[in-house]
Amino acid sequence: MRFSDLLSIAFLNLWRRKLRTFLTILGMVIGVAAIVVMISLGLGIQESVLNSFAGAGSLTTIEVSSYNWNNATGGNVQETRLDDAAIETIASITGVKAVMPMQEVYGFLTSGKYAADITLLGVDMSNVEEFGFILSEGEFPEEYSGGSKYQIVFGNMTLASFINTDTWASAVDKITLDSRFKLTFDASVVYDDYGSSGATTTEGKSYNIEPVGVMSENNNEFAWYCLVDINALDKLAKQNKEYLSYDEGNYSQAYVKCETIDDVEKVKSVISEMGYGTYSLQDAVAMAQQQTDQIRYLLAAIGSVSLLIAAIGIMNTMMMSIYERTKEIGIIKVLGCKMSNIVQMFLAEAAYIGLFGGMLGLAASYGLSALLNSITAVSGFVGIIPPYLAIGAVVFSIAVALLSGIYPALRAMRLSPLTAIRNE
Repeated sequence: MRFSDLLSIAFLNLWRRKLRTFLTILGMVIGVAAIVVMISLGLGIQESVLNSFAGAGSLTTIEVSSYNWNNATGGNVQETRLDDAAIETIASITGVKAVMPMQEVYGFLTSGKYAADITLLGVDMSNVEEFGFILSEGEFPEEYSGGSKYQIVFGNMTLASFINTDTWASAVDKITLDSRFKLTFDASVVYDDYGSSGATTTEGKSYNIEPVGVMSENNNEFAWYCLVDINALDKLAKQNKEYLSYDEGNYSQAYVKCETIDDVEKVKSVISEMGYGTYSLQDAVAMAQQQTDQIRYLLAAIGSVSLLIAAIGIMNTMMMSIYERTKEIGIIKVLGCKMSNIVQMFLAEAAYIGLFGGMLGLAASYGLSALLNSITAVSGFVGIIPPYLAIGAVVFSIAVALLSGIYPALRAMRLSPLTAIRNE
């Protein structure tokens, strides 16, 4: 029997029993739509989680600290000096795109009778944009090359942090970037009742600074820092050691930018072996990934129940078809039709049910997904039906239908021709 004839006969056999065929296909439609929608919701949750982490910082960035809490020394904290030599070594690791050492100190800004406590973060200004620093206005400081001119970028909340040192009232809207500012590290310069800091009674120095920009709140953990060039901060810190806890030549932390996401784990491993503490968003992503995978598996299992019921429906339809067409099967055998042709005919009918059910189910899943997305969009995630899921759903439905039709097809093949012909 030609393959085209086989498909034609299988289609006509289903067409003769339109209502039963329709109900069987409907079961497959529900099953496919259920499993596709459930998986799409799981993928949507996963995508939402990844986007939230991507918004919290770069997935290719590693934070390096001189303190390592994750060493094999019984949980004791291990400190390894993070100096220029270490920075150069880290920069030479395969997969590292850029390294930015950082230094952090606390200080005070004054503008007339107004003052604000700040945290100064010294960074390499040649790399700030590479590491995702964003300004809401202005520009980054120039690389410091000496002199008494210190440029600074205010944190996104710095201007709103100023207070009147006499009344302690907020100075919101009274301080702008055009105001004149001074920087000091001696609290007694700012607060009269604080007393002189350190072992000396000499008042700490104050420095004229030039604000050139404001950090954007999109910088996340960097948004509230005031940025200066790391060389400028080093000079300021050396001149104010009595007010600061400053270890000259030892950076408080460093950020490492990897070439790709795949390089992060390898680079982290090498840096950890050097004795440094490391952290990247990949650590949190890995934990979140496990949780979202469990949710996806659960949702897929729930959807699979509907598909299992649909498979049972196909098997029932095929078995009923055998009982109704027993005499027909007997005649086909007597006329010399091959046993394999009978099996192929029943499997072709099952494949048709799987194909139509899969395609209609996929169309229904797009509609249901759009409806659910209009509801869940408020919560921050939407279902996703990627091309591989759409194609896989149709192929899987055909495969399930074929598996469901194997037993009825073999049952039809084993019917005795004489018994089948005598059947009324």
